[in-house]
Amino acid sequence: MQKKRILALIDGYNYYHKINTFFETFQKPVKWINYRFLLNSILNSESDDIENASIFYFSAISTSAGEKSIIKHLTFIEALKTVNIDITLGKFKIKDIPKCREKERCSACRNITDDNDRYLRRHEEKETDVNIAIKLIEATLLDQYDKCFLFSGDGDFVPAVKRALFLKPEKKIIIVPPPPCTTEKDIPQSRYACTELIEASKNKAFLINFDKIEKSQFPNEINSAWEIDYTFKEENSKNKKNIKKSYNSIINPWQLQPEADKKLLEQKLKLLNGNTSIR
Repeated sequence: MQKKRILALIDGYNYYHKINTFFETFQKPVKWINYRFLLNSILNSESDDIENASIFYFSAISTSAGEKSIIKHLTFIEALKTVNIDITLGKFKIKDIPKCREKERCSACRNITDDNDRYLRRHEEKETDVNIAIKLIEATLLDQYDKCFLFSGDGDFVPAVKRALFLKPEKKIIIVPPPPCTTEKDIPQSRYACTELIEASKNKAFLINFDKIEKSQFPNEINSAWEIDYTFKEENSKNKKNIKKSYNSIINPWQLQPEADKKLLEQKLKLLNGNTSIR
């Protein structure tokens, strides 16, 4: 029997928001996620071609959060590359939103003291949804998969999923939404808040919990040398900044350490960051 060709499309930020909330709430190691291991854990070894599964990760680097955040994100992307996950990056766009009127002020507007400032500045991730939709339609038309796992709970993908199945009704699209922020293991589908997307796929969703994500982590250190050479524009400045660093290994920047080990980790990171220049 010929095994099913597997495609996985991962909506990085859709998963990140839920994962980050869980991490901050329960202080459990869930951010260093090995998506290939996670995918393998939900595939059928008898009917699915696990070895040749194609995985695409879509995200964007937020430069507004500062250099440390950029390095963490780039470190995670480097880890994904070690398990042959293709990376497609979009970008963040600054969006100025008019503030509420005096009597209608929301919590965000009430926290701003400068009444002369008529706008709230927000950073929006752009291109990721479009990039995923394009990849799904392209892979469908080029007959590059039998089963596609869409790791997202974003309802914006409903039209793309419907179109892919209209073009090739024999294809199977399975939604794998990020789990709600709970330590429970048996979670009803209604709490995943993506009913319309699941219905569009015409398949039963694969519902994971955070216990499964916690068991799908990379080791805290991956023995692979790598470099950062990343240039970005600082917010509220016309100047560009370049981060250039060399590392001997890929270290989990979110690992939870016992208090006694924290200084040891800091010293190790310092040594690994020895070849560093920022300009």
